[in-house]
Amino acid sequence: MFLYFSKTKQIYVYCGSSMTASKSFILLKDIANNTIKLRCRNARNNTQLEAKLLVQDKGKTEVKKCKRTKEKRISEVIAKVTEWRRLYTGTTGPDGNTVKYSLDEAAALVGISKKTLDDYLLQLRAGKKYGFDFNMYKDEKVGMLRTFVKEKKGRL
Repeated sequence: MFLYFSKTKQIYVYCGSSMTASKSFILLKDIANNTIKLRCRNARNNTQLEAKLLVQDKGKTEVKKCKRTKEKRISEVIAKVTEWRRLYTGTTGPDGNTVKYSLDEAAALVGISKKTLDDYLLQLRAGKKYGFDFNMYKDEKVGMLRTFVKEKKGRL
């Protein structure tokens, strides 16, 4: 959920669930000193991120903080990687025969590139090796797992 600080109302105003939606807009009178204060809130675990955007001439904006929008949750990644590996190792088809797919074909069926799935699998295996608590952080983004793995690898 995205909110912006309204200079005129002195409160945060809801502007949509996605900043890329065509219905999202910010009134010009709510922009103070060519700066827009944004708040991004994750409804699932009530985390939030605040960012200030500097509005420049010619309609360009400079973002001071950025958040990845395409990043998946750890639980989603586990489900996708599990499905990918299950398709690769073989599944029983409707006629009772075992059907095996190549890694590339299985990735296409899952809807994520093989390269990305390989990276996810690497992160999941490293997280398991270093004792990451997947149940506790299943609703967090993969970036948290990446950071955990990076810190643990750096200590060795």
